[in-house]
Amino acid sequence: MRVGQFEMTEPLPELNSPRLLATLQPWVDVGSVGTLTIAYLEELWHGKELGRLARPGYFFDFTRYRPLVGIREGRQRHVSLPNTVVQHVHRNGEDWLFLHGLEPHANGEEYVESLVELMETLKVSEYLVIGSMYGPVPHSRPIVPVGGAPDGDLSERLQSLGVRVSNYEGPTSIVSMAAELAEAKGIRTGIVLMQLPAYAQLEQDTRGQHAALDLLRRLYDWGDLDLESIRLQGERQYSAIDETAQQDPRLRKWLQELETVYDAELANGSGETSSEALQLSEETERFLKEIESRWEHPEGE
Repeated sequence: MRVGQFEMTEPLPELNSPRLLATLQPWVDVGSVGTLTIAYLEELWHGKELGRLARPGYFFDFTRYRPLVGIREGRQRHVSLPNTVVQHVHRNGEDWLFLHGLEPHANGEEYVESLVELMETLKVSEYLVIGSMYGPVPHSRPIVPVGGAPDGDLSERLQSLGVRVSNYEGPTSIVSMAAELAEAKGIRTGIVLMQLPAYAQLEQDTRGQHAALDLLRRLYDWGDLDLESIRLQGERQYSAIDETAQQDPRLRKWLQELETVYDAELANGSGETSSEALQLSEETERFLKEIESRWEHPEGE
Protein backbone atom coordinates (compact mmCIF):
# COMPACT_ATOMS: atom_id res chain seq x y z
CA MET A 1 0.00 0.00 0.00
CA ARG A 2 1.36 3.41 -0.97
CA VAL A 3 0.61 6.65 0.87
CA GLY A 4 2.27 9.44 -1.07
CA GLN A 5 5.89 8.32 -1.29
CA PHE A 6 5.57 5.98 1.72
CA GLU A 7 5.35 2.21 1.35
CA MET A 8 3.12 0.95 4.17
CA THR A 9 3.07 -2.46 5.83
CA GLU A 10 -0.31 -4.14 5.49
CA PRO A 11 -2.66 -4.67 7.13
CA LEU A 12 -2.56 -1.31 8.87
CA PRO A 13 -3.77 -1.43 12.49
CA GLU A 14 -6.94 0.29 13.60
CA LEU A 15 -5.75 3.59 15.04
CA ASN A 16 -7.68 5.84 17.42
CA SER A 17 -6.64 9.48 16.84
CA PRO A 18 -2.93 8.75 17.29
CA ARG A 19 -0.42 11.40 18.29
CA LEU A 20 2.70 11.62 16.15
CA LEU A 21 6.06 12.46 17.73
CA ALA A 22 8.73 13.32 15.17
CA THR A 23 12.41 14.12 15.10
CA LEU A 24 14.21 15.78 12.20
CA GLN A 25 17.86 15.28 11.34
CA PRO A 26 20.11 17.14 11.11
CA TRP A 27 18.44 20.56 11.39
CA VAL A 28 17.03 20.41 14.91
CA ASP A 29 18.73 17.33 16.36
CA VAL A 30 22.04 18.55 17.76
CA GLY A 31 23.40 16.10 20.29
CA SER A 32 20.98 13.57 18.72
CA VAL A 33 18.42 14.52 21.38
CA GLY A 34 15.33 13.92 19.26
CA THR A 35 16.71 10.69 17.80
CA LEU A 36 17.71 9.36 21.23
CA THR A 37 14.35 10.32 22.71
CA ILE A 38 12.20 8.62 20.09
CA ALA A 39 14.47 5.58 19.77
CA TYR A 40 14.25 5.09 23.54
CA LEU A 41 10.43 5.12 23.49
CA GLU A 42 10.30 2.78 20.50
CA GLU A 43 12.55 0.24 22.19
CA LEU A 44 10.89 0.57 25.60
CA TRP A 45 7.38 0.14 24.20
CA HIS A 46 8.27 -2.31 21.40
CA GLY A 47 7.39 -0.15 18.43
CA LYS A 48 6.42 -1.81 15.17
CA GLU A 49 7.28 -0.33 11.79
CA LEU A 50 4.30 0.88 9.77
CA GLY A 51 6.09 2.24 6.75
CA ARG A 52 9.03 4.00 5.14
CA LEU A 53 9.83 5.88 1.96
CA ALA A 54 9.66 3.53 -1.02
CA ARG A 55 12.58 5.20 -2.84
CA PRO A 56 14.60 7.32 -0.40
CA GLY A 57 17.11 8.21 -3.13
CA TYR A 58 14.38 10.36 -4.69
CA PHE A 59 14.80 12.74 -1.74
CA PHE A 60 18.24 12.10 -0.23
CA ASP A 61 21.80 12.50 -1.48
CA PHE A 62 23.58 9.32 -0.40
CA THR A 63 26.95 11.09 -0.48
CA ARG A 64 25.67 13.26 2.38
CA TYR A 65 23.53 10.71 4.24
CA ARG A 66 25.72 7.64 3.89
CA PRO A 67 24.25 4.12 3.49
CA LEU A 68 25.40 1.61 6.10
CA VAL A 69 26.77 -1.83 5.32
CA GLY A 70 26.37 -4.72 7.74
CA ILE A 71 26.69 -8.49 7.86
CA ARG A 72 23.72 -10.77 8.44
CA GLU A 73 23.68 -14.45 9.34
CA GLY A 74 26.00 -16.46 7.13
CA ARG A 75 28.16 -13.35 6.59
CA GLN A 76 25.83 -12.01 3.92
CA ARG A 77 26.53 -8.34 3.38
CA HIS A 78 23.53 -6.00 3.61
CA VAL A 79 23.30 -2.33 2.71
CA SER A 80 20.84 -0.18 4.67
CA LEU A 81 19.73 3.08 3.07
CA PRO A 82 19.01 6.27 5.04
CA ASN A 83 15.25 6.69 5.19
CA THR A 84 12.28 8.27 6.93
CA VAL A 85 10.54 5.60 9.02
CA VAL A 86 7.29 5.63 11.02
CA GLN A 87 6.59 3.22 13.89
CA HIS A 88 3.48 2.48 15.95
CA VAL A 89 2.93 1.76 19.65
CA HIS A 90 -0.36 0.96 21.39
CA ARG A 91 -0.24 1.34 25.17
CA ASN A 92 -2.77 2.09 27.88
CA GLY A 93 -5.55 2.42 25.31
CA GLU A 94 -3.71 5.07 23.28
CA ASP A 95 -2.00 4.97 19.90
CA TRP A 96 1.35 6.65 19.34
CA LEU A 97 3.32 7.10 16.14
CA PHE A 98 7.05 7.86 16.02
CA LEU A 99 8.71 9.36 12.96
CA HIS A 100 12.44 9.58 12.24
CA GLY A 101 12.65 12.31 9.63
CA LEU A 102 15.56 13.33 7.43
CA GLU A 103 15.82 16.65 5.68
CA PRO A 104 15.39 16.12 1.92
CA HIS A 105 18.08 17.30 -0.48
CA ALA A 106 15.65 17.28 -3.44
CA ASN A 107 11.91 17.29 -4.13
CA GLY A 108 11.24 18.88 -0.76
CA GLU A 109 7.66 19.91 -1.47
CA GLU A 110 6.71 16.34 -2.40
CA TYR A 111 8.42 15.05 0.74
CA VAL A 112 6.36 17.41 2.89
CA GLU A 113 3.14 16.58 1.05
CA SER A 114 3.78 12.87 1.61
CA LEU A 115 4.29 13.46 5.34
CA VAL A 116 0.99 15.29 5.61
CA GLU A 117 -0.82 12.68 3.48
CA LEU A 118 0.57 10.05 5.85
CA MET A 119 -0.85 11.97 8.82
CA GLU A 120 -4.25 12.20 7.15
CA THR A 121 -4.32 8.52 6.25
CA LEU A 122 -3.40 7.46 9.79
CA LYS A 123 -5.88 9.99 11.26
CA VAL A 124 -3.23 11.78 13.31
CA SER A 125 -4.68 14.18 15.88
CA GLU A 126 -1.45 15.84 17.03
CA TYR A 127 1.98 16.29 15.44
CA LEU A 128 4.80 17.31 17.77
CA VAL A 129 8.42 17.75 16.70
CA ILE A 130 10.91 17.12 19.50
CA GLY A 131 14.54 18.11 19.08
CA SER A 132 17.38 20.37 20.15
CA MET A 133 19.41 23.40 19.17
CA TYR A 134 22.57 25.11 20.34
CA GLY A 135 22.14 28.31 22.29
CA PRO A 136 23.96 30.80 24.54
CA VAL A 137 23.16 28.73 27.64
CA PRO A 138 25.43 27.40 30.39
CA HIS A 139 25.82 23.68 31.07
CA SER A 140 25.71 24.48 34.79
CA ARG A 141 22.00 25.34 34.75
CA PRO A 142 18.86 23.27 33.97
CA ILE A 143 18.08 22.85 30.28
CA VAL A 144 15.41 25.23 29.02
CA PRO A 145 13.08 24.11 26.20
CA VAL A 146 11.84 26.57 23.60
CA GLY A 147 9.07 26.24 21.05
CA GLY A 148 5.33 26.57 20.90
CA ALA A 149 2.12 25.63 19.13
CA PRO A 150 -0.57 27.50 17.16
CA ASP A 151 -3.30 25.63 19.03
CA GLY A 152 -4.19 27.57 22.17
CA ASP A 153 -4.69 24.55 24.40
CA LEU A 154 -1.43 22.84 23.39
CA SER A 155 0.41 26.15 23.62
CA GLU A 156 -0.82 26.71 27.17
CA ARG A 157 0.11 23.16 28.17
CA LEU A 158 3.63 23.61 26.85
CA GLN A 159 4.10 26.98 28.53
CA SER A 160 2.82 25.59 31.83
CA LEU A 161 5.65 23.02 31.63
CA GLY A 162 8.30 25.70 31.20
CA VAL A 163 8.57 25.80 27.40
CA ARG A 164 9.57 29.31 26.41
CA VAL A 165 7.81 30.78 23.41
CA SER A 166 10.15 31.07 20.44
CA ASN A 167 10.08 34.23 18.33
CA TYR A 168 12.73 32.92 15.93
CA GLU A 169 12.78 34.32 12.40
CA GLY A 170 15.31 33.14 9.83
CA PRO A 171 16.49 30.09 7.90
CA THR A 172 14.58 26.87 8.53
CA SER A 173 13.99 23.42 7.04
CA ILE A 174 11.57 22.72 4.20
CA VAL A 175 10.00 20.14 6.55
CA SER A 176 8.75 23.04 8.70
CA MET A 177 6.07 23.42 6.04
CA ALA A 178 4.56 20.13 7.26
CA ALA A 179 3.25 21.86 10.37
CA GLU A 180 1.51 24.57 8.32
CA LEU A 181 -0.11 22.04 6.00
CA ALA A 182 -1.11 19.78 8.89
CA GLU A 183 -2.70 22.71 10.74
CA ALA A 184 -4.75 23.45 7.64
CA LYS A 185 -6.02 19.86 7.81
CA GLY A 186 -7.15 20.29 11.43
CA ILE A 187 -4.17 18.54 13.03
CA ARG A 188 -2.71 20.14 16.17
CA THR A 189 0.99 20.87 15.73
CA GLY A 190 3.84 22.00 17.91
CA ILE A 191 7.59 22.00 18.30
CA VAL A 192 9.79 21.73 21.38
CA LEU A 193 13.57 22.14 21.22
CA MET A 194 16.00 21.67 24.09
CA GLN A 195 18.55 24.47 24.27
CA LEU A 196 22.01 22.93 24.66
CA PRO A 197 25.29 24.70 25.50
CA ALA A 198 26.93 25.69 22.23
CA TYR A 199 30.46 25.10 23.51
CA ALA A 200 29.85 21.46 24.53
CA GLN A 201 28.61 19.86 21.28
CA LEU A 202 28.28 16.29 22.51
CA GLU A 203 27.58 13.64 19.88
CA GLN A 204 24.92 12.10 22.12
CA ASP A 205 23.70 14.52 24.77
CA THR A 206 21.90 12.32 27.29
CA ARG A 207 21.12 15.23 29.59
CA GLY A 208 19.25 16.78 26.70
CA GLN A 209 17.56 13.42 26.10
CA HIS A 210 16.48 13.29 29.75
CA ALA A 211 15.08 16.83 29.54
CA ALA A 212 13.07 15.91 26.42
CA LEU A 213 11.73 12.67 27.87
CA ASP A 214 10.85 14.33 31.16
CA LEU A 215 8.90 17.04 29.35
CA LEU A 216 7.00 14.42 27.32
CA ARG A 217 6.36 12.43 30.49
CA ARG A 218 4.71 15.44 32.11
CA LEU A 219 2.94 16.60 28.95
CA TYR A 220 1.29 13.22 28.32
CA ASP A 221 1.04 11.90 31.90
CA TRP A 222 3.45 9.01 31.43
CA GLY A 223 3.78 8.45 35.16
CA ASP A 224 5.31 5.01 34.73
CA LEU A 225 8.30 6.28 32.73
CA ASP A 226 11.48 5.67 34.78
CA LEU A 227 14.21 8.05 33.62
CA GLU A 228 16.66 7.77 36.51
CA SER A 229 19.40 5.91 34.62
CA ILE A 230 19.30 8.45 31.77
CA ARG A 231 19.38 11.32 34.28
CA LEU A 232 22.48 9.91 35.99
CA GLN A 233 24.24 9.36 32.67
CA GLY A 234 23.51 12.93 31.65
CA GLU A 235 24.80 14.29 34.94
CA ARG A 236 28.06 12.38 34.45
CA GLN A 237 28.44 13.86 30.97
CA TYR A 238 27.92 17.39 32.20
CA SER A 239 30.22 16.87 35.19
CA ALA A 240 32.99 16.11 32.71
CA ILE A 241 32.18 19.34 30.87
CA ASP A 242 32.39 21.20 34.16
CA GLU A 243 35.83 19.77 34.91
CA THR A 244 37.07 20.97 31.52
CA ALA A 245 35.51 24.41 32.00
CA GLN A 246 37.13 24.90 35.38
CA GLN A 247 40.57 24.15 33.92
CA ASP A 248 40.20 26.65 31.06
CA PRO A 249 40.27 30.31 32.21
CA ARG A 250 38.66 31.65 29.03
CA LEU A 251 35.87 29.10 29.06
CA ARG A 252 35.31 29.77 32.76
CA LYS A 253 34.92 33.48 32.01
CA TRP A 254 32.45 32.82 29.19
CA LEU A 255 30.53 30.46 31.44
CA GLN A 256 30.17 33.11 34.13
CA GLU A 257 28.68 35.53 31.60
CA LEU A 258 26.23 32.93 30.31
CA GLU A 259 25.18 32.13 33.87
CA THR A 260 24.51 35.81 34.50
CA VAL A 261 22.20 36.01 31.46
CA TYR A 262 20.44 32.75 32.35
CA ASP A 263 19.84 33.83 35.96
CA ALA A 264 18.55 37.23 34.85
CA GLU A 265 16.02 35.56 32.53
CA LEU A 266 14.91 33.28 35.34
CA ALA A 267 14.50 36.19 37.74
CA ASN A 268 12.54 38.15 35.15
CA GLY A 269 10.11 35.25 34.84
CA SER A 270 8.95 36.03 31.31
CA GLY A 271 11.83 34.44 29.45
CA GLU A 272 13.00 37.86 28.33
CA THR A 273 16.09 39.56 29.66
CA SER A 274 16.87 43.18 30.39
CA SER A 275 19.25 44.87 27.94
CA GLU A 276 21.83 45.28 30.71
CA ALA A 277 21.89 41.58 31.51
CA LEU A 278 22.15 40.64 27.83
CA GLN A 279 25.34 42.60 27.22
CA LEU A 280 27.88 39.81 26.79
CA SER A 281 31.47 40.78 26.18
CA GLU A 282 32.62 41.07 22.56
CA GLU A 283 34.92 38.10 23.08
CA THR A 284 32.07 35.89 24.28
CA GLU A 285 29.84 37.02 21.39
CA ARG A 286 32.59 36.14 18.89
CA PHE A 287 33.07 32.77 20.55
CA LEU A 288 29.38 31.88 20.31
CA LYS A 289 29.06 33.12 16.72
CA GLU A 290 32.06 31.04 15.68
CA ILE A 291 30.51 27.91 17.18
CA GLU A 292 27.15 28.65 15.56
CA SER A 293 28.83 29.13 12.18
CA ARG A 294 30.67 25.80 12.49
CA TRP A 295 27.35 24.05 13.15
CA GLU A 296 25.45 25.73 10.31
CA HIS A 297 28.27 25.15 7.80
CA PRO A 298 30.05 21.92 8.80
CA GLU A 299 32.90 20.55 6.71
CA GLY A 300 31.68 18.73 3.63
CA GLU A 301 28.33 20.57 3.47
